[in-house]
Amino acid sequence: MVIRPHDLIELSDMSALFFPEVEGEEPGWVKDSLRHAPYVVVRRAPVSASGHIPVGIRGGERNQRLGADLSPDGAARIITPYDIARQQLWNNVSGLRRRLPVIQVMQEIARELSGYKWGPAGSGGFEMATGAPVLKESSDLDLVIDMSAQEGRAQGEWASRLLRQLDRLPVRTDIQVETLEGAYLLRELVESSGGKVMLRTAEGPELVPHPWKLKEA
Repeated sequence: MVIRPHDLIELSDMSALFFPEVEGEEPGWVKDSLRHAPYVVVRRAPVSASGHIPVGIRGGERNQRLGADLSPDGAARIITPYDIARQQLWNNVSGLRRRLPVIQVMQEIARELSGYKWGPAGSGGFEMATGAPVLKESSDLDLVIDMSAQEGRAQGEWASRLLRQLDRLPVRTDIQVETLEGAYLLRELVESSGGKVMLRTAEGPELVPHPWKLKEA
């Protein structure tokens, strides 16, 4: 079983969840949320010594987030951001929710990212994959792009053009670039004038030399 940050896991057994951050009973909203949408999202954190997967649970409110550990035995299936894009699951969003800004821009996003391995994450990806109505009118669109196989100079030139295009949309986009070492924020890579940027790893954030400038040197 290959698990990556941002993957959604459909649960087959709620008792396979463990809450090391909670003393006593988990908050009531956790059970309510999982009853309506039995999915958790993989966190960027180390897998425990026992092999448990670091996951997060989201509730209906912005402040309702909780980290947990999941035994692999409790995983029914995995939906990656890349699955959502490949299957264009935004077309499955029903009724009036198709009018939400994040859903409205998805076809244009798909055209802009044609040829790349990408997908929606965050609340947008969650609703597209699960049908749970978590998106709001004001929601940002979180995207993940796998650029582990791209060349540095091509990355920089393409990324600058992409940001200019996406900044014209009526939705703010937050894009994480996944590499073999970890993840970067695309906007920081493009706009950084210094020699170092933040790399998000399973062990925590690290300030590292700009990866594209190193390849271009």
